[in-house]
Amino acid sequence: MRVSRIGKNTSRRIYAAALGAACAALLAGAAQAAEFQVEVNKSKALHLGQPAATVMVGNPAIADVTVEGSKLVYVMGRSFGRTNIVALGSDGATILDINVSVVSQEASTVTLTRGSGQYSYNCTPRCERVPTVGDSPDAFEELMKQTTTAAGTGSAAANAASTSSGGGLH
Repeated sequence: MRVSRIGKNTSRRIYAAALGAACAALLAGAAQAAEFQVEVNKSKALHLGQPAATVMVGNPAIADVTVEGSKLVYVMGRSFGRTNIVALGSDGATILDINVSVVSQEASTVTLTRGSGQYSYNCTPRCERVPTVGDSPDAFEELMKQTTTAAGTGSAAANAASTSSGGGLH
């Protein structure tokens, strides 16, 4: 009688272990199918479960990646939309195939619509115009010119300071 109980308990344990393994496999698959979100003009770390030899982005105009190591990738949101990222191991097997959504910075973004034109503002803490896809083309171009000029002025000032101090940091 005692022997049959041990047999039943062993069978139950094997069944429970098999059921647990099946659930773990389903959860791992669900994690792979999950959606990865990143805000536009922001980067977010994506940790891989296994070392990757190749990382590809479906549409680099929407998101881009910087590989920091075999198991660490930074995803940069370039413009609004959806794409995917695929990571392959050295044997060519798929490690990761994940959908990526690039979303707006909703907490601090305000969109103003005037007639047929759209204007975007980032309000942290003061509202400033920011160039955003979908803005009025004239306003977008003007703001991009101002941004480029400001960046050029900052680079020129940094180069002048570097040259006058002997060409480097001390």
